[in-house]
Amino acid sequence: MHIDLAPFSPCPAVQHLGYELLLESSSSLRLIVQLEGSLAATLPITNRVGQRQFGLWQHHCFELFIGELESNAYWELNLAPNGNWNCFEFSDYRKDQRESEAYSLAGLQAVRSAQSYRLEANIDIKPILKKKGLEALGLEAKGLEATGLEKRGLEKRSLALSLGASAVIATATQLNYFSIRHGATPDFHHRDHHMQWVLQ
Repeated sequence: MHIDLAPFSPCPAVQHLGYELLLESSSSLRLIVQLEGSLAATLPITNRVGQRQFGLWQHHCFELFIGELESNAYWELNLAPNGNWNCFEFSDYRKDQRESEAYSLAGLQAVRSAQSYRLEANIDIKPILKKKGLEALGLEAKGLEATGLEKRGLEKRSLALSLGASAVIATATQLNYFSIRHGATPDFHHRDHHMQWVLQ
């Protein structure tokens, strides 16, 4: 799934920012971040997973918000270009924030040039599928087939998600906010600014 992120206000240092989400297996999600613009040359290059860190949104931060459509609860995944990351769980809109083990960063690789930056992150999603009893989920999103699922006689099930994709980009004078869509103010948590994603 390809997602183009729009800036809340003009950000000349970023000409384009987009995400690609690929399900590589029943337990792994790959996030590809592609940024074009003069900011690319200033972003750090790392090929290792960093530390869990609070407050990554105060500088450069790539973010995903994932929740089930029939539930108000959701998870927030933060990833910084230096490899640091974190995952939080909320019971409702911005309520009861706490660190979560539902998603974790399993691998990271980044490359850059003067005008282009690309980061690929492998995200372990097995804990959340196990929590929901969906370890045998037949994932077919974005071309991933449920290989051998039918042969084993397992029931194919689906998981309807609310997906938010966003980023905070720091320039010399301000923080810049990118998202799928915006309201009157930047608000990455609000589901009006998210999209539906069905895993099946």
